[in-house]
Amino acid sequence: MQIKQISKLEAQEMLKSTATIMVDVREPEEFELYRVEGKNIVNIPLKSITERLDYLSSFSKIICICRTNRRSTEAASILAHYGIDEIYVVDEGVTGWLFEI
Repeated sequence: MQIKQISKLEAQEMLKSTATIMVDVREPEEFELYRVEGKNIVNIPLKSITERLDYLSSFSKIICICRTNRRSTEAASILAHYGIDEIYVVDEGVTGWLFEI
């Protein structure tokens, strides 16, 4: 299983499908401070990702995002370890998505 890096535009296109979910793996306080808005976007902190495997496995594609990609890459690796195939990480994270760095 290879985790694929994708751009903001690729993620936006993928999120048009109800079979895709974006998981913001930051802590709830960070998620409330600033976040990507839209449908099929949920906050599941990295430390809770394994507790939500049943829910996440119901989607055919999972996009992970965090502030800078460290936690989203770790979350994607955990999901891959548990056999989820279609996993993506957004380049430049939430910071790049919202602030166009």
